Amino acid sequence: MRRFACALLLALAAALLLGCSIRQDVTVQTTGSGTVAMRIQLEKVFMDYLQDLAELTGDAGGGRIFKVDEIRKSFAERDDLELRRINSPTPDLLEMEIAFRSIETAFAREEKLQEAGIVAFAKVPEGYSIRFHLDRSNFGDIQEFLPFLKNPLFEGLAPQEGDVTTEAEYLEMIELALGEEGSEMLKASTIETRVAVKGTLVSQQGGSVSGNTVTFRIPLLRVLLLDKPVDYSIVFR
Repeated sequence: MRRFACALLLALAAALLLGCSIRQDVTVQTTGSGTVAMRIQLEKVFMDYLQDLAELTGDAGGGRIFKVDEIRKSFAERDDLELRRINSPTPDLLEMEIAFRSIETAFAREEKLQEAGIVAFAKVPEGYSIRFHLDRSNFGDIQEFLPFLKNPLFEGLAPQEGDVTTEAEYLEMIELALGEEGSEMLKASTIETRVAVKGTLVSQQGGSVSGNTVTFRIPLLRVLLLDKPVDYSIVFR
Protein backbone atom coordinates (compact mmCIF):
# COMPACT_ATOMS: atom_id res chain seq x y z
CA MET A 1 0.00 0.00 0.00
CA ARG A 2 2.84 2.40 0.85
CA ARG A 3 4.49 1.75 -2.55
CA PHE A 4 1.16 2.29 -4.34
CA ALA A 5 0.56 5.58 -2.50
CA CYS A 6 4.05 6.79 -3.42
CA ALA A 7 3.41 5.80 -7.02
CA LEU A 8 0.23 7.86 -7.13
CA LEU A 9 1.99 10.87 -5.63
CA LEU A 10 4.76 10.56 -8.21
CA ALA A 11 2.21 10.24 -10.98
CA LEU A 12 0.51 13.41 -9.74
CA ALA A 13 3.82 15.26 -9.67
CA ALA A 14 4.55 14.13 -13.22
CA ALA A 15 1.07 15.25 -14.29
CA LEU A 16 1.77 18.71 -12.91
CA LEU A 17 5.06 19.01 -14.76
CA LEU A 18 3.32 17.88 -17.94
CA GLY A 19 1.65 21.28 -17.72
CA CYS A 20 4.99 23.05 -18.00
CA SER A 21 7.06 23.77 -21.11
CA ILE A 22 10.61 25.12 -20.83
CA ARG A 23 12.68 26.60 -23.63
CA GLN A 24 16.10 28.23 -23.37
CA ASP A 25 18.04 30.01 -26.11
CA VAL A 26 21.73 30.50 -25.32
CA THR A 27 24.15 32.60 -27.39
CA VAL A 28 27.88 32.33 -26.68
CA GLN A 29 30.56 34.63 -28.17
CA THR A 30 34.18 33.57 -28.69
CA THR A 31 35.08 36.18 -26.04
CA GLY A 32 33.12 34.13 -23.50
CA SER A 33 30.24 36.61 -23.23
CA GLY A 34 26.67 35.82 -24.21
CA THR A 35 22.98 35.78 -23.38
CA VAL A 36 20.32 33.35 -22.19
CA ALA A 37 16.65 33.83 -23.10
CA MET A 38 14.25 31.61 -21.15
CA ARG A 39 10.52 31.02 -21.52
CA ILE A 40 8.51 28.94 -19.05
CA GLN A 41 4.81 28.31 -19.70
CA LEU A 42 2.48 26.59 -17.25
CA GLU A 43 -0.71 24.98 -18.53
CA LYS A 44 -4.21 25.51 -17.14
CA VAL A 45 -4.35 22.19 -15.27
CA PHE A 46 -1.30 23.20 -13.26
CA MET A 47 -2.60 26.72 -12.55
CA ASP A 48 -5.95 25.33 -11.38
CA TYR A 49 -4.09 23.02 -9.00
CA LEU A 50 -2.03 25.91 -7.61
CA GLN A 51 -5.13 28.01 -7.09
CA ASP A 52 -6.94 25.22 -5.24
CA LEU A 53 -3.88 24.56 -3.07
CA ALA A 54 -3.50 28.27 -2.30
CA GLU A 55 -7.10 28.42 -1.11
CA LEU A 56 -6.57 25.42 1.15
CA THR A 57 -3.34 26.78 2.67
CA GLY A 58 -4.40 30.42 2.83
CA ASP A 59 -1.58 31.53 0.54
CA ALA A 60 -2.20 35.22 -0.16
CA GLY A 61 0.00 34.96 -3.25
CA GLY A 62 -2.48 32.64 -4.88
CA GLY A 63 0.13 29.92 -5.31
CA ARG A 64 2.06 32.06 -7.80
CA ILE A 65 5.28 30.35 -8.87
CA PHE A 66 7.05 33.24 -10.65
CA LYS A 67 7.88 35.93 -8.08
CA VAL A 68 9.39 38.62 -10.28
CA ASP A 69 10.53 40.96 -7.49
CA GLU A 70 12.47 38.17 -5.77
CA ILE A 71 14.09 37.15 -9.05
CA ARG A 72 15.14 40.75 -9.75
CA LYS A 73 16.61 41.02 -6.24
CA SER A 74 18.66 37.84 -6.67
CA PHE A 75 20.21 39.16 -9.91
CA ALA A 76 20.88 42.59 -8.41
CA GLU A 77 23.21 40.89 -5.92
CA ARG A 78 25.39 39.49 -8.72
CA ASP A 79 28.03 41.37 -10.71
CA ASP A 80 28.66 38.58 -13.24
CA LEU A 81 25.12 38.46 -14.63
CA GLU A 82 22.78 41.17 -15.94
CA LEU A 83 19.03 40.69 -15.95
CA ARG A 84 18.14 42.54 -19.14
CA ARG A 85 14.48 41.64 -19.23
CA ILE A 86 11.93 39.85 -17.10
CA ASN A 87 8.22 39.64 -17.71
CA SER A 88 5.41 37.66 -16.12
CA PRO A 89 2.26 39.22 -17.60
CA THR A 90 0.14 36.34 -16.32
CA PRO A 91 0.76 33.83 -13.48
CA ASP A 92 1.33 31.04 -16.00
CA LEU A 93 4.14 32.70 -17.99
CA LEU A 94 7.71 33.80 -17.26
CA GLU A 95 10.08 35.29 -19.84
CA MET A 96 13.62 36.33 -19.02
CA GLU A 97 16.78 37.47 -20.79
CA ILE A 98 20.10 37.28 -18.96
CA ALA A 99 23.50 38.52 -20.17
CA PHE A 100 26.91 37.37 -18.95
CA ARG A 101 30.26 39.03 -19.61
CA SER A 102 32.28 35.87 -19.01
CA ILE A 103 30.83 32.37 -19.19
CA GLU A 104 33.86 31.14 -17.23
CA THR A 105 33.19 33.56 -14.37
CA ALA A 106 29.47 32.82 -14.39
CA PHE A 107 29.98 29.06 -14.14
CA ALA A 108 32.74 29.43 -11.55
CA ARG A 109 30.24 31.29 -9.34
CA GLU A 110 27.85 28.32 -9.43
CA GLU A 111 29.87 26.20 -7.02
CA LYS A 112 27.02 23.84 -6.17
CA LEU A 113 26.45 23.02 -9.83
CA GLN A 114 30.11 22.25 -10.36
CA GLU A 115 30.51 20.29 -7.13
CA ALA A 116 27.48 18.17 -8.04
CA GLY A 117 28.88 17.65 -11.54
CA ILE A 118 25.75 19.07 -13.19
CA VAL A 119 27.55 21.76 -15.20
CA ALA A 120 31.25 21.92 -15.98
CA PHE A 121 33.01 24.64 -17.99
CA ALA A 122 36.66 24.30 -18.94
CA LYS A 123 39.31 25.56 -21.34
CA VAL A 124 40.47 22.70 -23.56
CA PRO A 125 43.04 22.47 -26.38
CA GLU A 126 40.22 22.87 -28.94
CA GLY A 127 38.79 25.99 -27.23
CA TYR A 128 36.08 25.86 -24.57
CA SER A 129 34.04 22.92 -23.29
CA ILE A 130 30.63 22.99 -21.60
CA ARG A 131 29.30 19.71 -20.18
CA PHE A 132 25.96 18.89 -18.56
CA HIS A 133 25.47 15.72 -16.49
CA LEU A 134 22.36 14.70 -14.56
CA ASP A 135 21.80 11.54 -12.52
CA ARG A 136 19.85 10.44 -9.45
CA SER A 137 22.60 11.48 -7.05
CA ASN A 138 22.70 15.13 -8.18
CA PHE A 139 19.07 15.71 -9.20
CA GLY A 140 18.38 17.52 -5.92
CA ASP A 141 20.90 20.21 -6.89
CA ILE A 142 19.18 20.98 -10.21
CA GLN A 143 17.16 23.69 -8.45
CA GLU A 144 20.31 25.83 -8.64
CA PHE A 145 20.00 25.54 -12.43
CA LEU A 146 16.19 25.98 -12.52
CA PRO A 147 15.37 28.11 -9.45
CA PHE A 148 11.58 27.77 -9.77
CA LEU A 149 11.99 24.10 -8.78
CA LYS A 150 12.75 25.31 -5.25
CA ASN A 151 8.98 25.48 -4.78
CA PRO A 152 7.85 22.62 -2.47
CA LEU A 153 5.21 21.66 -5.03
CA PHE A 154 7.95 20.08 -7.15
CA GLU A 155 9.66 18.10 -4.41
CA GLY A 156 7.82 14.92 -5.32
CA LEU A 157 9.48 14.91 -8.73
CA ALA A 158 12.97 14.09 -7.51
CA PRO A 159 14.11 10.63 -8.63
CA GLN A 160 15.39 8.64 -5.67
CA GLU A 161 18.67 6.75 -5.51
CA GLY A 162 18.00 3.03 -5.48
CA ASP A 163 14.60 3.34 -7.20
CA VAL A 164 14.00 0.32 -9.47
CA THR A 165 10.89 1.57 -11.32
CA THR A 166 11.16 0.76 -15.04
CA GLU A 167 9.96 2.94 -17.91
CA ALA A 168 7.08 0.56 -18.62
CA GLU A 169 6.01 0.60 -14.95
CA TYR A 170 6.23 4.38 -14.79
CA LEU A 171 4.11 4.83 -17.91
CA GLU A 172 1.60 2.33 -16.54
CA MET A 173 1.31 4.40 -13.34
CA ILE A 174 0.75 7.56 -15.37
CA GLU A 175 -1.88 5.82 -17.50
CA LEU A 176 -3.71 4.54 -14.40
CA ALA A 177 -3.75 8.02 -12.90
CA LEU A 178 -4.36 10.11 -16.03
CA GLY A 179 -5.50 7.76 -18.76
CA GLU A 180 -3.77 6.84 -22.00
CA GLU A 181 -3.61 10.49 -23.05
CA GLY A 182 -1.49 11.27 -20.00
CA SER A 183 1.15 8.67 -20.81
CA GLU A 184 1.26 9.83 -24.45
CA MET A 185 1.72 13.45 -23.32
CA LEU A 186 4.56 12.40 -21.05
CA LYS A 187 6.34 10.54 -23.85
CA ALA A 188 6.04 13.63 -26.08
CA SER A 189 7.18 16.19 -23.47
CA THR A 190 10.67 17.68 -23.70
CA ILE A 191 12.87 20.41 -22.22
CA GLU A 192 14.55 22.26 -25.09
CA THR A 193 17.79 24.25 -25.00
CA ARG A 194 19.34 25.83 -28.11
CA VAL A 195 22.98 26.94 -27.98
CA ALA A 196 24.20 29.27 -30.74
CA VAL A 197 27.96 29.74 -31.00
CA LYS A 198 29.26 33.00 -32.47
CA GLY A 199 32.44 31.31 -33.62
CA THR A 200 33.34 27.77 -34.59
CA LEU A 201 31.47 24.75 -33.29
CA VAL A 202 34.11 22.02 -32.86
CA SER A 203 31.99 19.13 -31.56
CA GLN A 204 28.92 18.24 -29.52
CA GLN A 205 27.31 15.26 -27.81
CA GLY A 206 23.62 14.53 -27.47
CA GLY A 207 22.13 17.29 -29.62
CA SER A 208 21.30 18.07 -33.24
CA VAL A 209 23.33 20.57 -35.25
CA SER A 210 22.20 23.26 -37.66
CA GLY A 211 25.04 25.55 -38.68
CA ASN A 212 26.62 26.83 -35.47
CA THR A 213 23.55 26.06 -33.36
CA VAL A 214 23.09 22.92 -31.28
CA THR A 215 19.60 21.99 -30.08
CA PHE A 216 19.35 19.75 -27.04
CA ARG A 217 15.97 18.16 -26.38
CA ILE A 218 15.77 16.34 -23.06
CA PRO A 219 12.79 13.96 -22.92
CA LEU A 220 10.87 14.67 -19.73
CA LEU A 221 10.48 10.94 -19.10
CA ARG A 222 14.26 10.54 -18.98
CA VAL A 223 14.50 13.29 -16.34
CA LEU A 224 11.72 11.83 -14.20
CA LEU A 225 13.18 8.31 -14.30
CA LEU A 226 16.92 8.96 -14.56
CA ASP A 227 17.40 5.21 -14.94
CA LYS A 228 20.35 6.26 -17.09
CA PRO A 229 22.42 9.46 -16.71
CA VAL A 230 21.69 12.39 -19.03
CA ASP A 231 24.86 13.73 -20.68
CA TYR A 232 25.26 16.61 -23.13
CA SER A 233 28.33 18.60 -24.16
CA ILE A 234 29.59 21.22 -26.61
CA VAL A 235 33.10 22.30 -27.60
CA PHE A 236 33.66 25.60 -29.43
CA ARG A 237 36.27 28.22 -30.20
